[in-house]
Amino acid sequence: MTATGSGDSIEPGEAFLSNTPALNSHAGTQPDLFLRWNAIPLDAPAIDVAVHLHGFSQQGGAMPLAEKVPRSGLDLSSRTRPTLAILPRGNWIRHTWYDFPGLLDGGIDLLVDYAVERFSQQLCGRFAPDRGVAVDRFILSGHSGGGMPAVDAIAKAHRKPDELFVFDGLYGRDPRAGDPLQGIEVIDAWLAGRFAREPERPGALRVVYIERQTGPFSRAVAGLTARHIAAAPPGLEPILGRRYRVEASHVPHGYVAAICGPQLLADAGAEFDWSRI
Repeated sequence: MTATGSGDSIEPGEAFLSNTPALNSHAGTQPDLFLRWNAIPLDAPAIDVAVHLHGFSQQGGAMPLAEKVPRSGLDLSSRTRPTLAILPRGNWIRHTWYDFPGLLDGGIDLLVDYAVERFSQQLCGRFAPDRGVAVDRFILSGHSGGGMPAVDAIAKAHRKPDELFVFDGLYGRDPRAGDPLQGIEVIDAWLAGRFAREPERPGALRVVYIERQTGPFSRAVAGLTARHIAAAPPGLEPILGRRYRVEASHVPHGYVAAICGPQLLADAGAEFDWSRI
């Protein structure tokens, strides 16, 4: 599939790709990668990338990736920055469960690099082949069972997300296997790095959770976030408080990413008007 363009920009579009190298170890159906983009100027020196990790599927290993597109929250219609959205198919474990082992240990860097290269040189074919397209802002989101894999993916990633959105996905670990809050240290280290770049390069952490499902870990992250905000230089607290926060969802689990994702892609500090949803 080829992206189309008119004048000086690539028109919004989408495509499915198969046999993605970074996902070769994942069990499941093909195609295994979905791309969506908004209008992108041909002379854009860089684009933003938004990756979303999906959760479980009632179809188990037979799940088509297209099932996850509508509720992924990867809606770019209100986003003004040129952006490539990426939805990889996870690895079917058993029953309805998926994880993302191919994105660990720097695998998510490989995924992003591959998707950007395919878009800029093969799908699009209209950028200068000798320069390609660089990645500016990196956004990572996870819904449900994709939440903890998103945290695990950034632990050893070279490209850390500027913005991290987790939609009712911080289930924590099985306490029988160790610390149920294992992974919170990854978020702590990431927040420290992010706040060191504020406000010159603004970022965000938005966690939307349902108490009976992901409450304990989410509330622990809320406390961690509050401590980082309190330690920020004077005057930044109200600014950071808009973009780094944890809040309860007012919509059912299956709709959190679909409702909140598009709003956060448009504005990472968006206020959710739950009364109108």
